[in-house]
Amino acid sequence: MERNGYLLGVSIVYLVAFIVTLVILFTDHNLQTDFGTVKPYFIHWYGLLITGIVSLIGFGILLAMGSKVWRAVSVAWSLFMVLFMIADIATYSMVGFSSPLQFARYLFGVTKYPGTLSYIPGLYDLLFAIYVVSLGLAVVAYRSKS
Repeated sequence: MERNGYLLGVSIVYLVAFIVTLVILFTDHNLQTDFGTVKPYFIHWYGLLITGIVSLIGFGILLAMGSKVWRAVSVAWSLFMVLFMIADIATYSMVGFSSPLQFARYLFGVTKYPGTLSYIPGLYDLLFAIYVVSLGLAVVAYRSKS
């Protein structure tokens, strides 16, 4: 079985992504309820849950198997998540924002967006950064010979 430190790094980063995702899921009441309009959980909450679970599964798979195929899958998953998180801004009207810029300020802002329910600002930024790091590590792991 092929192993390298970069692949181990990707797997650990996926575990951290899962943990941050859980924190977001349990603390962001806007995500849970579509800013107070849906009970018990809004569809975006389930989408984030699924991506967190896939990252957790990726953590396990990468620890167990270090083949070139799984390295390629880790590149694809990390790239998908980076693009997915940016593309989320396009759903601004689904969650009641009047412009993509407003929703981007909510998602990527480090201070609480005015008029919103309880959440921890900066966690989405952190999750985004984690997936950017995983993408870099995954590319290096994919290109490495070990």
